Amino acid sequence: MKYKFLKPKIALIAGLLCIAATITCVATTTKDSFSWMSTSSSGNITNTFPATDKVKSTVGFSPKYVEKFQVGFMFNEFNDSNSALKNDQGNTVVKVKSADFYYKKDGATKGQILSLSATAINKNYFDNEINTDKYTNDNIIEYKGIKIYYETIYRKDVPADYVKTKEDEKLINEGTVDINYGSDSVNEYKSQGVTWYEGGIEYCIINCAYDDVSKTAMIEMAKAEIGRASCRER
Repeated sequence: MKYKFLKPKIALIAGLLCIAATITCVATTTKDSFSWMSTSSSGNITNTFPATDKVKSTVGFSPKYVEKFQVGFMFNEFNDSNSALKNDQGNTVVKVKSADFYYKKDGATKGQILSLSATAINKNYFDNEINTDKYTNDNIIEYKGIKIYYETIYRKDVPADYVKTKEDEKLINEGTVDINYGSDSVNEYKSQGVTWYEGGIEYCIINCAYDDVSKTAMIEMAKAEIGRASCRER
């Protein structure tokens, strides 16, 4: 069975953008009747670029992260999140904790966000999550011995009581759309993501609604992170 960890990250971002609440809880549906539940607290958000000991004490591990990307994104927020993968019987398959860094460009509009998320997860889960059959050769880039997976996918944010249509089910099964529960209204958009695994950590950079950011720019941001020698860099 394949279930991709990129999905709860997008759902969580959508939830942070759309739900004004102390606790954000977002569900996203996968194929094979699995679903991710992600939670975060707005009370944990910090707008100060965090020191390495702050990140480690918050999530329990020390990921690589940066204050700014060369393509113009500057650090905006840091938070942590908890995710659980559940099967169709409601049983938890795995629990993970993530360090989530959010970035903005000058002149950003509502809904535009770029995130770098780091999740400590067993490589067996990562290998299972990455369905290599869906990636064409030009969307798998090897850099310094690490494979970077690039993808674009359409997202549909919906209210908690939204009932999926037959078309929704068809697109989910085809792997061309994700349904994310927890927003105030139905909102559809295109997103980009680059994912890789390094040092026991899954990294994922996600771009929501910055349409001027190219595939090449996304891949270069991933390469820059892989090339960093330290956990924290300004």
